[in-house]
Amino acid sequence: MTAPVDNYVGLLVVDLVEARDLPSMDIGGKSDPYVDVIFGGHKVYKTEVIRSTLSPKWDEIHKQLVKRSEGKWELTFEVYDWDKMSHNDFIGSVKVGISDLFDHQVHDLWLPVHKKEKARGEIHLRFRMLRPEEVERKFWEAFAQHFDVNGTGNLDRAEFMTLLSSIASTMSDDAIAEMYELADADKSGHLSYEEVWRTIDSNRDVADKLLQGDRNLLWQVYAASDEFNNVGSLIMQKNLSTIPDHQEKKENMRVILVQERASGRLEEEKIPHYIEVSLRLMYRSKAGQNAVSGDGAKKILKHLTVSQGKKYDDPKSKKEIPGFIAFHQLNVDEMLDPLDSFKNFNEFFYRKLKPSARPISSPEDPRVAVSPADCRINVFPVIDEATRVWIKGRHFTLSNLLLDEDLAKKYEGGSLVIARLAPQDYHRFHLPVDGQLASNAPYDGTYYTVNPIAIREQIDVYTENKRMRTTIHSPQFGEVLYMAVGATMVGSINITSQQGAQIKKGDEHGYFAFGGSTVLVLFEKGTIRFDEDLVLNSVKPIETLIKMGDRIGVSAL
Repeated sequence: MTAPVDNYVGLLVVDLVEARDLPSMDIGGKSDPYVDVIFGGHKVYKTEVIRSTLSPKWDEIHKQLVKRSEGKWELTFEVYDWDKMSHNDFIGSVKVGISDLFDHQVHDLWLPVHKKEKARGEIHLRFRMLRPEEVERKFWEAFAQHFDVNGTGNLDRAEFMTLLSSIASTMSDDAIAEMYELADADKSGHLSYEEVWRTIDSNRDVADKLLQGDRNLLWQVYAASDEFNNVGSLIMQKNLSTIPDHQEKKENMRVILVQERASGRLEEEKIPHYIEVSLRLMYRSKAGQNAVSGDGAKKILKHLTVSQGKKYDDPKSKKEIPGFIAFHQLNVDEMLDPLDSFKNFNEFFYRKLKPSARPISSPEDPRVAVSPADCRINVFPVIDEATRVWIKGRHFTLSNLLLDEDLAKKYEGGSLVIARLAPQDYHRFHLPVDGQLASNAPYDGTYYTVNPIAIREQIDVYTENKRMRTTIHSPQFGEVLYMAVGATMVGSINITSQQGAQIKKGDEHGYFAFGGSTVLVLFEKGTIRFDEDLVLNSVKPIETLIKMGDRIGVSAL
């Protein structure tokens, strides 16, 4: 007998606004109140502690998914006084029945806080139960927004093709074009978010592929978003391990962790939505991999990259700078030029830093090699080890990377540095060793993301992406190959050094325009001894977050 399906029937948005007239719990006549939200016997939310007040203001939002079987449950709000030295003191609680809220109206309530039937102040709560159709519409419109790389409020043909190719890789170009024509009912030449929603909603096979056959995922992603009115910019940034009812699937969704070298802390990397779209939809399944490996997908990635580059060259893109700084908590004091000097977002993106911001390790000792960039770094004493634990591209070989059989043989058994720059990093890249710059060799290519999820799938990122190879003749390290690799939304690789110049480690070599990117450094066999901490992290495998100019190893010659 088939078990009954316990679907979601509502999403309750709870606004914990404030409280008043709470009792004094401290010697000084005040309290430090906070609220625990209990549902089904489990704590599902905790507010901030508001210090030294009897009338705290929280203004915090909690979103609670409600299944059919939970429709008659209660939400309990337990108010506590936080105590640093002892157990927190229970002030009182309020119970609210879920069934009373299914009218989908806004319920704005002041409710008495009780402890053993004694009133101990009031709490201000606001509730609204969202209808299923409202959740679905918001989800799909937000999903469409994440493919709107031009920020126009609609999708053009290429953006719509990207969306569908990401979900349904087996669809032919003709089938996608036909779906686009049908969706563009008003023949405007673009699709509104609502038109995208209605098109996908009417093609259930497409929707089911995105949702991995689990319609509840739609609800769970929506509920995990941080802001009720800003789902579009956050919906794809959440790892499934943070979403209710997907905890058990954590092993199937890799969290991107990096270890900060200076502090030793493990940190979860923030991923911008345009990268998360690629990772979530194009690289995590065989169908997605087949789609992204095709010529059509490569053309789409190129279109998106060029379009994004134009967008961030536009003076209007300056308005993106403050939000980018706030989201990534960038240190503006390190910047060489004032913020108001940047004419567009791209100029800010490849900004210069003050020389003092990135000191070079052992500047007078040419036997010490340094990081070429602010990056998440992996180092492999033997290149073959990198293909075992990190690089999983189907056709990754030195020959395919260098497009030169003789040169590839020269680096067999050699060592490799993978320095990945996330979009929030300082995006000028520098030279890791002393020596002389020899030749530059550009390779045209595609624009796959260099994010670890793609690198560790069967995607040929390094061997197919646009890249620039530079040879460095170093007395201490032999002939070193330096390769700048572009990625999704990186419109250009710009070299600022001079061919033939004598260089010192830490000298600038160039910069990337907007997006993530990577620098690869290849050393001949037996020429470098990497620092132990970097090697140990790389075989785990975990990336290490370091700054340009930090030491990575010493000469073994």
